[in-house]
Amino acid sequence: MSPASIFISHRAEYGRVARDLKEAIQKTSEGRIEVFLSEDIPRGERWRPSIEEHLRDAQSLFLIYGAAYEDWSWCFYEAGYFAAVDPKASARRIYCVMRPECAVPGPLSELQMVANTEDLIEGLTGIYQANSIKFDAVALRSTVVRLEKGLFGKLSEFEGFPRVHFSVQDAELSGKAEIPGSALLFGEDSILGDLFTIGSSSVPWADILALSNTTVGDQNFLSKWVDETTKIILAARKNQFISPQTVLIGRGGRRFRTVLDRARIQGDGTFCCEFLAIDEVGGPTVGLSSQQLTLLTSIRMGFRFRGELIQKFPNDFLALSNEDRQQRIQEIPRIIENLTIESKTRGDINLDDLHAAFDDGESERMQKLVSYWPFLKEEMFRSLGLSADGKTRLGEGLVGPDVDRFRTAFDALRLLNIEFLARCCRRVSKMMMKSDQELSDNAKLLEKCLETLTKSKPKGDGAGLVGVESGIVSGVRNSDDSALKGGRRRRAPNSLRIGSIRSNRGPVTRSSISSEGRSRWKLEEAPGAAAVPGLSIDLVNKST
Repeated sequence: MSPASIFISHRAEYGRVARDLKEAIQKTSEGRIEVFLSEDIPRGERWRPSIEEHLRDAQSLFLIYGAAYEDWSWCFYEAGYFAAVDPKASARRIYCVMRPECAVPGPLSELQMVANTEDLIEGLTGIYQANSIKFDAVALRSTVVRLEKGLFGKLSEFEGFPRVHFSVQDAELSGKAEIPGSALLFGEDSILGDLFTIGSSSVPWADILALSNTTVGDQNFLSKWVDETTKIILAARKNQFISPQTVLIGRGGRRFRTVLDRARIQGDGTFCCEFLAIDEVGGPTVGLSSQQLTLLTSIRMGFRFRGELIQKFPNDFLALSNEDRQQRIQEIPRIIENLTIESKTRGDINLDDLHAAFDDGESERMQKLVSYWPFLKEEMFRSLGLSADGKTRLGEGLVGPDVDRFRTAFDALRLLNIEFLARCCRRVSKMMMKSDQELSDNAKLLEKCLETLTKSKPKGDGAGLVGVESGIVSGVRNSDDSALKGGRRRRAPNSLRIGSIRSNRGPVTRSSISSEGRSRWKLEEAPGAAAVPGLSIDLVNKST
């Protein structure tokens, strides 16, 4: 072991900082301390034996530690190899140089942490004194201070969306179907406040569970979010991705969807997930009457019922295992409740507006369809062994005659959904319907507007074209074979793209159209204008 040698372990991203530290040590020790970096290994040399040799020879190891989400497995290996060379040698020490805001990495928690310039100065001073190296304390301090930002400055990332972080000991998830209450959600106070109305930068998962079981939690879809997020986290641990569907209604009615961005198991055994808190796509509806808004929201919720309830559960109850049957008994009321709460929370469905949106005869039918829903819901809950509100367990459910009862009620709900959506969609279509003649007139007006906008302003002076409608003018020549002004050459010497056909010498009229789609134009000279003999224009009748 060299009496005064330091091994600096670091990730490639921190190479510049590591080189600055090496240079500072060599400068302040006046070259009496050998400092090794992995990039010092000559090209072509076997790098692993070289690293292990320097680890065995080093007196001290400085590990430059950065963000916890980065992979530090190789650096931890180097630190472990260094420590194992001579575990009882008190003179051999590991210094973990880390940012103050970073948590201490688990594998190095028993080592000396260097979290600021004072710690680093103290550590280097101890090394110099132990090796009888004379140094200038003032120069050491000024040199180390210049390294402060690189070694101890706060790491930052560009984040397009606010983030919510989740962490738990990975061992606590092993073989579990639920997330332990000891897990932690953390992030900026503002985002946790927006999502959960919690004024803190961190909150235990147990508190989130407790909040989800309250009336407020139901109204904000927190209970649904907890169920879905649990599945997402457990799936991520198996390298599987589940797309989020739940919209969490946060503070002030803002709607968020939390999307998993990354998941990892850190070196200290912590399982971490990062979620993006994304505002739900879409803004407030404006410019719609209350009847139109009610119809559109009714259509949206009708399709939600179809996709999340009716199409999700086939009538195969007799083939279900007892476990699957119990899960369905719990899941169906929860879905119905969530959809009902969302419909009420949106506040865009008013039954009076819904009925008023239809003609008298059809309005009566819509009132009858809406009145069927409470009865069908109660019958489904009854067949599931639940109370009329779906919250209290009264019997076993989905056994014996309850199977046929549920199948009949479920089929009635499917038929109701078909008719309800068909009538709402047809009514919205009628509100927007235009006759063929109206659409034809509309198309003509649209084309006229576009034609007006595409005409260019007059330009140019002299005998020639000031501009034409979009096309290619070819063979534009004066009798003296000089090119006309007012255009620019394209594709061939005698081809010009120009705007609308006009001339400062007189009106231009089309005299003929050839079978190849070319128009022949001639210039009608204004009285007193100089003659332009031999002028002729061929216009290709297409844009290029």
